[in-house]
Amino acid sequence: MKRFQLTPVPARWEDRPCEGSDLELWFGPADDLPGQLQETPAERRRREGVAKSVCAGCPVMAQCLAQELQHGLGDQWGVRGGLTAAERQDLIRARRAAVAVVADQAEVA
Repeated sequence: MKRFQLTPVPARWEDRPCEGSDLELWFGPADDLPGQLQETPAERRRREGVAKSVCAGCPVMAQCLAQELQHGLGDQWGVRGGLTAAERQDLIRARRAAVAVVADQAEVA
């Protein structure tokens, strides 16, 4: 009997579920709206949760996150790669700290 090995189908950037969606889902409402139209913290958490759930099913989420992490701390906006801007900033800081620890250990060795 012949055995077949399944090979994963490469994910295509064009297949991302966010393609063509409303940018407000990912970045929130415009900053220049009057106060009564601004997003409340609860609305922001809810919107970010919806955006993250879309990312969770995305075939290119890892590539999207990797691309976003190449930007600096001050260039993080909206939900991208399944994380909010604040979460990506925390991840960038943690990676920098880990690199610093490894560099310090290399100097000691």
